[in-house]
Amino acid sequence: MPKLQLPPWLAGNPRRQAVAGGAGVLALILILATLTVGGVFSESSDRVLSVVATPTPTPAPPTPTPTPTPAPSEPTRLNGRLVYPEELAAIEARLPLAIMFDNFIEARPQHNISQADIVFEVVAEGGITRFLGVFWSNDPGPVLAVRSARAYYLPWAAEVDGIYVHWGRAKSTNAAADVTSTLESLGLRHYDGFFSGPPYFDRALDRLGPHDGIAYTDALWQAAEGDGWSGPPEFESWPFKDDEPRAGGEDAAPTIDVGFGGPFFSDYAVTWTYDAETNGYARSQGGFEHVDGTTGETIEARNVAVMVTSAAAAGDGTAHLVYDTTGSGDAVVFQDGVAIPGTWAKEGPYARTRFYDAAGNEIAFNRGHTWIEVLSYDDPLSY
Repeated sequence: MPKLQLPPWLAGNPRRQAVAGGAGVLALILILATLTVGGVFSESSDRVLSVVATPTPTPAPPTPTPTPTPAPSEPTRLNGRLVYPEELAAIEARLPLAIMFDNFIEARPQHNISQADIVFEVVAEGGITRFLGVFWSNDPGPVLAVRSARAYYLPWAAEVDGIYVHWGRAKSTNAAADVTSTLESLGLRHYDGFFSGPPYFDRALDRLGPHDGIAYTDALWQAAEGDGWSGPPEFESWPFKDDEPRAGGEDAAPTIDVGFGGPFFSDYAVTWTYDAETNGYARSQGGFEHVDGTTGETIEARNVAVMVTSAAAAGDGTAHLVYDTTGSGDAVVFQDGVAIPGTWAKEGPYARTRFYDAAGNEIAFNRGHTWIEVLSYDDPLSY
């Protein structure tokens, strides 16, 4: 066998031959290591090594882009708030609830008054105001504190085709101040907590009567459905608009002071303070923030409308009053941080109370809660 010929640089050099042999072994190891990078060794039955390739992972399908939810687009007729069509259908299927609220100091804080679409406020007697909260687009459940009826609130309930909710009523020898005769003359549907109980009315255990009356909107709407009192109600909507903040001009009205009870420092004097961030007015009364007892939040309104009308004693030996709720008079509407002087008009007991600017154009309200402050000519107003 011919002898293996070594390269000249290895011939006759044993040390270089040993190094070269080691390098060959190292080269073999590197070749084997290189093979393992692209796969995994396995041994076949005839002892021949084969390479198995690692499978390439399948990419995940792209995540589909979600379809954006459309914005609510249907305005409710009482406060102009935009809702979805199915929400509007549920609202229109019922009649508004016009609920009497106590505002005596022991009746505070009221619960869920902030959920009313519209609130009318006027002195009942002795400089003490009461509220008529009209609920339609919201169903808050329990509202507190429900109090007795006064005759001049009834035309405001009638103008929205509402169900009047109260706990007791004023009786008078003067038909204009007598609730029973006024209910009959108007044909107004109503529920009286004096003649009912749970689940429609109840008493709050942590309050003293008569400032403890609770009414439940959900139960009352169920009762109304059973009595055949269902919607849609018959009334014409106010005009509504989107917010147009205008604070800072000559007609700016950053605060509104309403002197219920005479002086501005009484327990029933009201101040509304404009908030530029929300474009609404925050309410305080008696020098304290007026909070909702359920939410703990300060009551706010998108519109505050002040109307002035005549008030007189009922002349029945009580402190009952009689107000002119139909006809017309002076008014100021506050919205967007400004004051809009003008007039109010209500053509009859079932007609809407409407507000007009100095040029005679009807004022469009911002979408949201509206408070109507009803003053006599003796009550001061400052802004």
